Amino acid sequence: MKWFPFGNKKENDVQESEQWIRNVSDADFELQVIKRSYKMLVVVDFWASWCGPCRQLGPVLEKLAARSGGEFMLAKINTEQNQQMPQKYQIRSIPAVKMFRNGRVVNQFVGALPQMLVRKYINDAQSKEAPAQGFQGSDNPVKRLQQAQHHLKKGNGFHAFYLLNEFPDSPEAAAAAALRPLAKFMCDIEDGDGLTELPALDNAYTQALQALQRSKPGKALQHLAAALEKGEAIDRSYTTEVMESLFALLGPDHQLTRKYQPRLAA
Repeated sequence: MKWFPFGNKKENDVQESEQWIRNVSDADFELQVIKRSYKMLVVVDFWASWCGPCRQLGPVLEKLAARSGGEFMLAKINTEQNQQMPQKYQIRSIPAVKMFRNGRVVNQFVGALPQMLVRKYINDAQSKEAPAQGFQGSDNPVKRLQQAQHHLKKGNGFHAFYLLNEFPDSPEAAAAAALRPLAKFMCDIEDGDGLTELPALDNAYTQALQALQRSKPGKALQHLAAALEKGEAIDRSYTTEVMESLFALLGPDHQLTRKYQPRLAA
């Protein structure tokens, strides 16, 4: 499945975009690489400014990422400024490239390779069967749905997203699909994929996420309701979808559902 950042936006028609390239650090590696790799392939470029081959390989990776249309995200980590992750992944020589899916390395190479060969490594990483996911959920659809609901109520969108994504075919699949937009919203706002570059709208989304993470659905709905007044029609449609997903979590008889759902109808 192909994933696109800016989850509330339609696919970008522009062939090249730097939105698929990010600088990461030791501090946000877990979020921007490991967690993101559950949504899409993440290609990590370990580099340094003094490294001549790094300066050759970097533009090749950036060009491929910019033209990928969301096939993968390029994460660049400067090994001069960050030592923890290079040490953890045993980087002995640079440039070193490691490719992650489901939190694990699925392909890698070292050195400044030509573009065609780099593209082959990336294609191979995409075509391989994804590794088993580190976070384990129940194989029983009823229990799996209950686990997802529990994580959403506790503010853990990442684990909920894992449980709801590719949910098994079952009578519970419709309920899981109704919750999935909320889990994806929490993941996409946390790692930045869902941000729109509209400050007022992004602020409302961020505050809604923070409220959800603190298990305060009422505050989250306040901020989401405020978001309805901002952005474009496509943003309002996305916000409505997230609110409806939160209503599905709360249930039709919850006081917050009864309070805010009529506003959407209006």
